[in-house]
Amino acid sequence: MKKFLAYTAIAIGSLAVLVLIGVFVVSLFQARLETSNERLESREEERSSLEDRWLDAHENDESVTLVIEDVSIDQSSGTLEWSDSQGEGGIVYFSIASDDSIIFSEADSEFPKNMPSYPQYFREAIIEEMDK
Repeated sequence: MKKFLAYTAIAIGSLAVLVLIGVFVVSLFQARLETSNERLESREEERSSLEDRWLDAHENDESVTLVIEDVSIDQSSGTLEWSDSQGEGGIVYFSIASDDSIIFSEADSEFPKNMPSYPQYFREAIIEEMDK
């Protein structure tokens, strides 16, 4: 009978230790999850404030129109002249890779500052010129 009680006490003690270890592991995961959620929340707030500032700065720019003046291609490179309705303008230098992907030369080119979607329009004009 004493052996039975001893074995039962050891089994109950082992289960209690396992439960305590489980509680400890779960609390560690919960703390890590809370920390990750706090970091994610702060990043979302920062991104939201950046978006708000950008929208405030570019609030009235919807009336700006981009005009592609000229596209000239010489084998695997070329230039694109552009202007916009605010009187800005410039030249963009680009090269065409063997897989027909278009690479803009960041260092030499003058890009529109107030129109974030200009690469789409530039690519469309260059592809149209390539198809001629």
